[in-house]
Parts: sequence; C-alpha cells; structure tokens
Amino acid sequence: MEVDWLEDFLALASAGVFSRAAEARNISPAAFTRRIKNLEHWAGAPLFNRNVHPVELTEAGRAFRPTAIETINALKMCRHDLRDLSRQGTEVVNFIALHTLAISFFPGWLTRITERLGPLKTRVVAENYSGCAEAILSGSADFMLCYAHASVRTIADANRHPSITVAQDRLIAVSAADAHGEARHRLDGARQTPFLCYSPDSFLGQMSDLAVRRGDLRDRLSPVYENSVAEALKAACLEGHGIAFLPAVAVQKELKARTLVKISQPAFEPQITVKLYRSAERARPVLERIWQSCRTQPDQHAPGAADPNASGQHYMRNTKTEL
Repeated sequence: MEVDWLEDFLALASAGVFSRAAEARNISPAAFTRRIKNLEHWAGAPLFNRNVHPVELTEAGRAFRPTAIETINALKMCRHDLRDLSRQGTEVVNFIALHTLAISFFPGWLTRITERLGPLKTRVVAENYSGCAEAILSGSADFMLCYAHASVRTIADANRHPSITVAQDRLIAVSAADAHGEARHRLDGARQTPFLCYSPDSFLGQMSDLAVRRGDLRDRLSPVYENSVAEALKAACLEGHGIAFLPAVAVQKELKARTLVKISQPAFEPQITVKLYRSAERARPVLERIWQSCRTQPDQHAPGAADPNASGQHYMRNTKTEL
C-alpha cells in the first residue's frame, strides 16, 4: 500500500468525481482510477459506491476514512521530525527529475550551479512525470526538473509552485548508424519503419505523438517496442531495433560519435522547455541561493543550439528565466 493512495482516497471522498479528484491530485484520470482500485484491492473491500453520481463512500469507506486521515497526519509529522534531525549539520538539497534529465542534464547543470555558488550537498531521484509532480506537490522534494510544453497540462498554481525556464531542448528522431555511418532506418523509405515508442500517457509519448502528427508519419511507422523511459528507447535504438524520438540532450554523445543519426526534419521536431519548479512553502537559505542564482544567471553553458537543420547537431540552449 502506498501513502499516495490514501491521499487519492481522501481527494475522491471530498470531490465525489474521479476526473475532478484526479485534477486536484495532478495526475491523469486513468492513473488515478488505477490507484483507487489498487487501494480497494489492498483493503479487500470496495470503498466507493460507483452506482451513484457523485460517487459515495461505502460502509467500508466510511470506516476507513478516519484511519486514512490519522495515518497521513502521523506520517507528515514523522517526516518533519526526521528531516529536522537529518538537517542538523548538513544542508542536503532534494531534487526530483525526469529520468532523462536526471541522467543527461542534471550532472552538467549542477556543475555550473556549483561553479557559481560553491559546493552543494544534493540528492536527486529520477521519476516519471506524474511522480515528479506528486513529489513537489506533497513537499517531498525541494526542486523539480521537468520538461514542459504548452500542449501538456502542468502544475497550475504558480504562486505555490513557481517555475524558472533553465533550458530548451528538442525531440528528434534518430536511428542507429550502419557500417558507413548512415542511418539504418529512415522515415522516407517505401516500407514502414520500425518504431520504438513511449507509453501514450507519458509526457514524451505525447510529444512524440505531436511530432508524428506534424510530420504526417503515422502510416510510415510500425510500432515494435514500447517503454516510457527515454534511456531504454535509446538502448533499443542503438541495437538497431528501430527509430525513436529522443530528447536531443540525451543523444549528444551518440550523435557526435555517429552511433546514432538524426533523421527527422526541424519542422516537426517539438521544442520542449526544461523547467525548474520549487515549493514556495519550503524556505531555507541554500534553496534561496539556488533559486536566485537560476533567476539572475540563466544556464549560459547549456549545450549550444547550432543549426537545427544539420544532422547530428545538438539543440539544448539557454533561455531567459520566467515565473
């Protein structure tokens, strides 16, 4: 049983509507529904009467509600006490980041931050998009590094969770290279191209779908493998199993080494923003130093955005900060 399921239970008990409760929890309705079902499976009894609208608590749900509230409150108090103990004599900064950013962006970005501020003690946890949002909303992370795009709903409360744009990336289609350094798979061939795709409800899944629609590529692609983690798709792509849409920051080394070849056109490559979020309710001197540094000194050393039409270039670039 996960603590988040208890938060979901209380949100649905309050809202009475799955879609409204899912929005309040900042996750997709499908994911929210799965978690409620998981909780009911753990409890061994239905907690909601779905035959009425809005849904109501069953007898078991009414009995369970006080326990859920007490458990959440006790855990929050315990976490607060433990954090106070762990912070005695140290200032660990907790980051939550998308897998791709945690692996390909965070280390270099942290280097540039410490060059300005001096040594920092940090902890970074890699998660999917929903996991990142849950962490920053629940207060279990100081900062969140995530991709953003205008077509995908993000954290709505800018007052409680302000954000800074720290870089721009692009989603590009790549293929493994053959013995001559040319793309093993292409998008303009007569036959369908094997396609390594993300799970459709993931952020990068929605972005790659946007690229497919922009390029009118649907009929040219044949899905052969699905994984929600970009690094997993990159590994499959390097093995030659098909083409994948990957963040440019994640394939810089491979493009330079010509083990991967860019095959997409700039016209259908979505530009995605790298944003740093924080909780306004978490205030420590070290957090303010990092935040102000990012606001006043954008990431000048993010990989340069050369000509996006050139195959094998990387596209990460700095941008001005914004709230």
